[in-house]
Amino acid sequence: MCNHNILDNCDLCKAKRTGHLITSSIFPAICRQFKAQNGRVHYCLPIVVGGATAAIVQFAFDAPNNPSDVKAVEARVFKAEQYINESLAVIETKRLMSSLHDSALIDTLTGLHNRRYLQEYTEKIVAGVLRRGKTIGLIMCDLDYFKQVNDTHGHAVGDIVLKDTANVIRQSVRESDIVIRFGGEEFLAVLLDINIGESMIVAEKIRLNVQNLKIKIPDGEIQKTISLGASEFPEDTSTLWSCIKYADVALYRAKEEGRNRCVRFTSDMWKEDQV
Repeated sequence: MCNHNILDNCDLCKAKRTGHLITSSIFPAICRQFKAQNGRVHYCLPIVVGGATAAIVQFAFDAPNNPSDVKAVEARVFKAEQYINESLAVIETKRLMSSLHDSALIDTLTGLHNRRYLQEYTEKIVAGVLRRGKTIGLIMCDLDYFKQVNDTHGHAVGDIVLKDTANVIRQSVRESDIVIRFGGEEFLAVLLDINIGESMIVAEKIRLNVQNLKIKIPDGEIQKTISLGASEFPEDTSTLWSCIKYADVALYRAKEEGRNRCVRFTSDMWKEDQV
């Protein structure tokens, strides 16, 4: 019953912002976001957990005609509030469980999604792209000679290199795309709703941005290069995980050809005995 703007910016909601019950029963225009309806009043009740508003429960009633009707409505809202307060422990537990689940899908070093995230959401990602009749670009990225960084400068510097590289890849793609730390120094960029052939354009952009990146380390700065392999779903194969494997095959071809380059997967790269 509110303007849809609050779905994009929940701070526009007065009940959320103040943490107090907001009702139009006394002041009809108290909230600018509520869509006024003839003969209706609203009560917006914030659910406060840990000192912060976690959600809003909204009630709408026929406008009371006399003081006794007002008291009856307020009594119903009060009863609902009591029930909600008694449920707060359960609500908070569910929120914590959800938070823990979300954190398990994030790589703690880089802040990117991890491989488990991709495993959980593959079906939704594929269904949405197929429904829209578009293409998913898959770019497998692997830092060149990363072991030398750890051997020469130590693992702390290696972590800096990984974090800075992750940031560059993230900034090289659209906000709607997904970047995953696939393992070690390997990253996977999942480009959603692209046109056929666009994955190589993005791969080259990533390669150049990484090559030009000057990474600050305790005793100066270093520069690294990256090799990339690209494939496209469903252009190359009918399953997303097979397409990821194809991008990996193209990546290793890039390594074999001298590193610091992008290679697009072609069917002749795949051998039947590859697992």
